[in-house]
Amino acid sequence: MQKLMVSLVLVVLASIVTLGWSISQFAKQHESPSTAMTTAEHIQALQLTGENIARALDNEQVNALGVIESWNRHNEEQLSLLDEHNFPLPPSLKAQFESEGQLLLESDEGISLHYRLPHIGQVLKIKTQILPLTENGFDFNQLYTTLFYGGVVLILLLWVSPLIKQLLNLSKVTKAFGSGELQQRIHIRKSSYIAEIETEFNRMADRIQQLVDDNKLLSRAVSHDLKTPIARLRFGIEAVEETDSDVLKQKYFTRLNRDLDAMEELVSTLLSYARLDQANLQLTLEPIELNSWLESKLASYTFHSHHLDFISYPQPLSVQIDPKYLSMQLGNLLSNAERFGHSKIRVQLKVNNGFIELSVDDDGRGIAEQETEQVIKPFVRGQQSRDNAGHGMGLAIVTRIGEWMGSELSIHHSQELGGASMRLSFPYSKNTQ
Repeated sequence: MQKLMVSLVLVVLASIVTLGWSISQFAKQHESPSTAMTTAEHIQALQLTGENIARALDNEQVNALGVIESWNRHNEEQLSLLDEHNFPLPPSLKAQFESEGQLLLESDEGISLHYRLPHIGQVLKIKTQILPLTENGFDFNQLYTTLFYGGVVLILLLWVSPLIKQLLNLSKVTKAFGSGELQQRIHIRKSSYIAEIETEFNRMADRIQQLVDDNKLLSRAVSHDLKTPIARLRFGIEAVEETDSDVLKQKYFTRLNRDLDAMEELVSTLLSYARLDQANLQLTLEPIELNSWLESKLASYTFHSHHLDFISYPQPLSVQIDPKYLSMQLGNLLSNAERFGHSKIRVQLKVNNGFIELSVDDDGRGIAEQETEQVIKPFVRGQQSRDNAGHGMGLAIVTRIGEWMGSELSIHHSQELGGASMRLSFPYSKNTQ
């Protein structure tokens, strides 16, 4: 929204200043030199001149024709003498002409000034090239004003048209998403005025789709994975009811407890995964030095049938991360390595292409390359894990935490141990050392 408001203010100010200056310069360049003196000022000057000439010519001793001929040779306005009786006028104008001694007449040929010369019985006529101003005359000021406001409106329309298009697209995608098309997303352009709104919509859409997918996933898991222990519980209870042997009853009770433990473990796993969403995940990021943190953390793990090696990085590596959830990721990776490895587990820190890599390798059979994208999904187990206990949630939990915390999980083949190599990548900055 900040980008939208700033661009709006800049467009308005730029359009007003640019158009105003451009039109002003255009008007100055096309202004005729004769417009320096307005029509009214020109006529007023001619009237004063005409009065003086008429006063001078109204004398029988003056050579009026010579004066007029000399004037006409040097001036654009032409003088002429008319006999007063050959100058017919309507009664109203005739009375005005006789009382005032001068008269201004307008015609299609231009404005003419007339002065009465009573002593010689003639009329002095000054013919000009000035056309009379009419109400329909062309007004350049009105034209420039229209151009200015029209230009501002045009520029604003050009600016607002992409915004209207983006809002219509947002409305269309929102309606489609609300109708159940959860895969709908907005393509965000760098020049978009509402990029922040579009980004937040896409995040909201991802969040809603993730919640819907998790709900479907948990529903399928509960209905599928709980059927077996529930069926065993039912058979166990029936067996307890049918036998009188205390030994068999104790055996059946042991099996029932084991089935209940399996159900409790599954429910606990489901709840743990369900809590790992952005709304419930309260991250407390703090700087930790990975070498020392891993050394103390690995010292608390006990492996009865596996040998654990830790290879630290020769320099301190500090990252901003939540140690609680990093510990949860590490625990799931170590549990996975213990379950599928034969006898060796190795934890190592590296720096690779600007990222810190925390790898957990085992000497098991590894994970096929075509299965690496599937085994990180909830309740999906690889071909090598069919005979092992578990629900296929360990790597899914590690992946889900990494989505919110920025510790990305990738699966590789361990060149040294021959099994799987699980790698957590963290952004690396030398300034954090």
